[in-house]
Amino acid sequence: MAFLNSTPDSKISRRALAETILGCFKYASKPFVRKILEEPKSIFILRNNGLGDLLCATPIFEILKRKYPTAEIIAGIGNWHENLLEGNPYISRCISVNAPWHNQFVVAPNLLRILSYIFLSKESRDLAALKLDMGFDIVGSLWGSLLLLRCGIPFRVGVKGYAGGYAAASRYVAYDPNVHVSVACISMAKILGINNTPSLKPQIYLSDEEISSAELKWRNLSQSSRILIAPGGSFNEKCWGDNRFAKLVNLILEKTNHQVTIIGGADDKNRIPVSHFNGFKERITSYCGKLNLRQSAAMVCTSNFVICNSSVAMHFAGAYSKPNLVLLGSWYDSAIEHKIQWGHGKTTILGKEVSSGQNHVTPVTEAFKRLKHMLKHLNL
Repeated sequence: MAFLNSTPDSKISRRALAETILGCFKYASKPFVRKILEEPKSIFILRNNGLGDLLCATPIFEILKRKYPTAEIIAGIGNWHENLLEGNPYISRCISVNAPWHNQFVVAPNLLRILSYIFLSKESRDLAALKLDMGFDIVGSLWGSLLLLRCGIPFRVGVKGYAGGYAAASRYVAYDPNVHVSVACISMAKILGINNTPSLKPQIYLSDEEISSAELKWRNLSQSSRILIAPGGSFNEKCWGDNRFAKLVNLILEKTNHQVTIIGGADDKNRIPVSHFNGFKERITSYCGKLNLRQSAAMVCTSNFVICNSSVAMHFAGAYSKPNLVLLGSWYDSAIEHKIQWGHGKTTILGKEVSSGQNHVTPVTEAFKRLKHMLKHLNL
């Protein structure tokens, strides 16, 4: 955004100025902020970011609820998250926070639009009216911290070193790109003296009906031949490429006996045209544009193997411990670093390693070779 652009030095000086202003605002508002309670009655977690960002943050709901079993745990999420958190036993409710920062779903932000949202929007007024006791800005930003402060939340937890805002926080953790996002979220809760650590897998609570419905969508009801492919992503540079995915699908259909199901949004329908594989039409199906997020998660849950970009499908696979091959686009310089920060237990990530002189995305032949090796190892 324009407020933080320009040269690195000017960006640093602007960020420092913003932190100073935020710190002054924090102290000026002290007389109007309620007293911090020893046992909070309500805890707000702001996660108005991407789909995978939300899923990686889900373990914090559990750790907070176990620490404060009588507190109301409220998740502030965007409308684009749909009902991903439905059925989560550690969340009391979700409220809409369609804030114009750190996501690709709201109109491009500018300073006026951001400040207008924080101080004038109905959503921020509704949030302030809840009189919340504790707030977490998971991403750690100037704007998230300012929103928590504007809403009169007396105890605020943020992040130092990512996108600012720590000057307005009561406590904060240091941003570390070498720490997995879920671990970083949990470290924010551990500031409160919480010692137990839940599973760091993304948490999605599907009903038996949702899982049964997904089972019926697989053409071949065999339990050991289901490869799910999600070729979509939030922007083109992040994606491995439609042509590469189409060639990989062709190799899977020609050289294995697995069935292939493709999922994604309406914009993903033409990424891998099923009509191009008429010779294998009994083994390939596309549900692009036909499923909501929970239905897509259920398809992952009932699959045997997932192939995707760095996208929400990677985190669905992590939630259900599905073997997962992630093929990075040109946007990423290191598959190793991406695995450290975003991967899960059964995630394999292929892509560039610029520091080692590997400057090209993974070729189709190499991706298929790795896939065959993984499938053989898994006895699939």
